[in-house]
Amino acid sequence: MDTYSTLNNYKKLEVTSTNRLNLVVMLYDAAIASLKQAQECHQRNDLIKRNSFVSRAQLIITEMNNSLNMEQGKEIAETLSKIYNFLNRHLNEVNTDNDIHKVGQALNILINLSDAWKEIAGKTEKKSVSTPTEDAAANSGRGNSFYG
Repeated sequence: MDTYSTLNNYKKLEVTSTNRLNLVVMLYDAAIASLKQAQECHQRNDLIKRNSFVSRAQLIITEMNNSLNMEQGKEIAETLSKIYNFLNRHLNEVNTDNDIHKVGQALNILINLSDAWKEIAGKTEKKSVSTPTEDAAANSGRGNSFYG
């Protein structure tokens, strides 16, 4: 088995065995990594690959937006949706206007959001270690989540 297949299998296992908060963090990490790769491609003047990485980040952001639970998340889910829509519009301008600075701006927003989700995930893990009942509720999908 080659290295790519091994990594791909590992990532599939990680995704299927993680909780929702960690999955959200993984999605942010993937979008951030894609935008960093887009910046590198732009520096090499490889605009086709840059656009591909920007599009990949947009797909991830769109998936996060589509996964929001607007009923349960209320104002926070609404705000996240507005941010995700802004990010996608902003990233469209990277491809249409060749404006790489917008990738950096989008990266800053995603990094700040990712850090917040990592903090929430860390607090939830600590809390669930001390209270197994809440951990069971969170893992069963009955816990409070902005994502459906």
